[in-house]
Order: sequence, then C-alpha cells, then structure tokens
Amino acid sequence: MPNIFLRALRCLVLAALALGQAVTAHAVDDTGYTIAIVPSAPPITMNAKWTPFVERLAKETGLKFRLKHYERMAEFERDIWSGTPDFIFSSPIQLVVAHTSRGYIPLVRGEKPIAMGLFVRKDSSIRSLDDLIGKKISFVGNKNICSVFMRHLLARHDKELSFETEYAGSTRNVIINVLLGKSDAGAVFMPEMNLESEETRSQLREIVKTSDVAPHPLSVHPRVPQKLRDAVTKSILAITDSDDGAALLKSVNLPDPVAANYPRDYKAMEAIDIKGLTNWGQ
Repeated sequence: MPNIFLRALRCLVLAALALGQAVTAHAVDDTGYTIAIVPSAPPITMNAKWTPFVERLAKETGLKFRLKHYERMAEFERDIWSGTPDFIFSSPIQLVVAHTSRGYIPLVRGEKPIAMGLFVRKDSSIRSLDDLIGKKISFVGNKNICSVFMRHLLARHDKELSFETEYAGSTRNVIINVLLGKSDAGAVFMPEMNLESEETRSQLREIVKTSDVAPHPLSVHPRVPQKLRDAVTKSILAITDSDDGAALLKSVNLPDPVAANYPRDYKAMEAIDIKGLTNWGQ
C-alpha cells in the first residue's frame, strides 16, 4: 500500500512539474522575452529607436521580444538588480552589477572601445591632477559612465584630491561650464567630445584620459536557454552585413557589433565601487 501511495504521489509531482513548465513556456510565447533598455532618453524616443531593430531581430530569430523602457535610471537599476528582464542593454558598469548579482552574460557589443577625458580651458593654469585640489569639476551625473570612471580614477590618484563636484546634466552643459569658467574642469565622454566642433575643441585642453573600455553590451539572463542566446548573437552579427543593417545597429548604439566576453571585456571594472559611486537604485 505504501508503494502504491508513493507511486501515485510521484506521478502527481511529475504532472505538476510538467504543467508548470508548459505554463512558463506558454507565457514566454505569448508575451515574448523582455529587453530592458537603459534610459538614455525619454521612453518615447527610445521606443522609436529600438522598435525597428527589435522587429528585425524577431524576424531573424523567430522569437518574440517586448521592449521595456524606464522614466528614471534608478528604476532600470532596480529592475536589473532583481533579475527581472530577460535581456538588458546597459552601460558597462551596469552590466558588472547585473553580472555579479544575477549572472547576466554579455552577448554582443560595439567593436570600438571608449574612453573618458578630463578637460580644462586651454588657458587654464591647471596642468596636472594635483592642481585640481580645491577646484570645481563638472560631471554629467553620478550615474553616468563617464562620471563613474573619472571619479574612480581621481580617487585612486596617489595624492588625495579634494574638489567640489557639480552635476551638469549633459555633456554639452559640462563643456559650457568649463568654457565659461563656471567649472575648473569637466569630465567628458570622448566619443561625444569628438562630435564637438573644431572651434569648441580648440578651446579645451586634456588633463587626463581613462584607459579604453568595452562599450555598452546587450546581455542576457542565464535562465534564457543557450540555444536562444546563440540565435540572438548570431542574428545580430549577421544583421550588420545587410544593406540597411549598419544604420539599424548604429541607431541602437551597437555599431559594428562583435561577440562580447565578460572576463576579457568587463571583469576589470569589478574593482570600481559602482553601487557606491552611483547611489545604485536611488
């Protein structure tokens, strides 16, 4: 009798597990895999940029995707901290937190590395990092990758640097503050500085530049099956070879994509106090 009871119980457990798997699979089929996008612009703008790419990716892979946008960076941070999204497009430092907390794996990234620079007016008396003591430095914001890397670099200087911090809200505002003398120096994302006019760049002088780092990756939660991860990676790398692929990928900040590798591309950033410097999730 006990054996019959155990066999019946085992059958019920297996049936429940099978039903649970079926329900989970059905839910994914109906709603699609979520792709959470770092809020670098208002949701309506981000949706317009990302929708054509996601539609193309869905067509290439046969999978369903659902974009998830955010009004505030803190909302995005809390979401990836909880491991809710299936895929995330984030800054490198956000990936590090997502990887160390929830195991997110970078799939693809832009090929060209990025760096951040600290600039002063060309006629400034500041010549080295030591001259920044007691000065005012402008950053875009405390969660901006440029700000985090530069503040990390300054904190590691062999001489303690005490300076006033100002968050200007945008790269353009940082540059204006420096040019107008409202700030003594400003931290700028090098790709954005390169977009400035020759006239603007000629009025600035670089004090220090960070080492090159891998750019924003598209990453995946480990619960997504390996077969599907490979399909997404392969499709994105193939899109760039199509007639309109380069423009499509550039619009979502994935120009000239290459396969990403966490130990090679991002692990070194674990030395940065990311959560402390960004006031993570707040």
